[in-house]
Amino acid sequence: MNGIPKTILIIYDILSDKPAPDDPNAEYTLADSRSEITAVHDALKEGGYNVKMLGLKRINSKVIAKIEEIDPDAIFNLCESLYDNAKQEMYVAGLYELLKIPYTGSPPFALGLALNKRKTKQILRAAGLPTAASIVVIQGESFSLSNLDAPYIVKPVREDASTGISGKSVINTKEEAVERVKFIHETYHQPALIEEFIAGREINVSIMGPSYDKSAENAHIEPKVLAVGEVDFSKMPKEEPNIVSYQAKWDPKSPLYEATEPRYPATLDPEIKAKIEKVALRAYQEIGCRDYARVDGRLREDGKFFILEINTNPDISPEAGLDRAAHVAGMTYNQWMCEVASYALARASKKVKQELSTKSVI
Repeated sequence: MNGIPKTILIIYDILSDKPAPDDPNAEYTLADSRSEITAVHDALKEGGYNVKMLGLKRINSKVIAKIEEIDPDAIFNLCESLYDNAKQEMYVAGLYELLKIPYTGSPPFALGLALNKRKTKQILRAAGLPTAASIVVIQGESFSLSNLDAPYIVKPVREDASTGISGKSVINTKEEAVERVKFIHETYHQPALIEEFIAGREINVSIMGPSYDKSAENAHIEPKVLAVGEVDFSKMPKEEPNIVSYQAKWDPKSPLYEATEPRYPATLDPEIKAKIEKVALRAYQEIGCRDYARVDGRLREDGKFFILEINTNPDISPEAGLDRAAHVAGMTYNQWMCEVASYALARASKKVKQELSTKSVI
């Protein structure tokens, strides 16, 4: 790296040490799994950047003053929530926008949109992209399953990281649906999404690249599929459904964790693989993803692919799915972390100090 090293500020949220409601007696929490913070720091340091770090519990004037004091060329955004609320992650990115500091990852609208499963499905359907049939149940309202085919899966409509998903989420009857919907309403205080459960292979499409904004500095770089992977359910206990539950995703001591190993690349018919990649790239565009994202879906035995969700802020720790996909694409962890940072820096390549700086705004 020539000249004075660029300063990159890694901002991350300090996650809760409370167990998930589905497993209140668990010895693990989401905070236990945060290996990406140090990994990103070390990767950027090795890449020649001047790296600073800032952990967030809240946003106030002291936080803003600290960011302004560091005056980074770009922010590497590792915030997944704020105030223990995933719905607040979009506001952290909004702060960067207001401070006019370029940052990695998707912009606020995409972050908020992807977290709302109902709105995401509506947009994908409007774009002609395949998603499973579903209904949304608001607290206090009755519902019918007459337009859906069993089995079903019930999820909170506004959570990520498999929060609210367990073996109890996959059901077959209206009675089971009523019980699970009640749990979602009372535990997460939000509507419940009841979706047709798509039996088949769980497919993950890892995508990297700036947005499709042709006015951006790096508009010449088209988003690309790093690799198509799948979750290997071959070790899943017979009594458990083939899903990636919260426990399966985050508890290394759980047999479910071992039973949901990501495999990259997935073994797929070339024609089906090409169709999946095309659908995933369209979804990346429609939701407004930027820099990196993961499109999760299900592949039925008949070869039809359904999008489950768009993860605009996926796990980027070493050996996570996105990192495995990068390895398939020929990149080391350090290389793809530095490439992500380069996207943000390109958006700041003509950064100009405002005549009226943010420091003088009341």
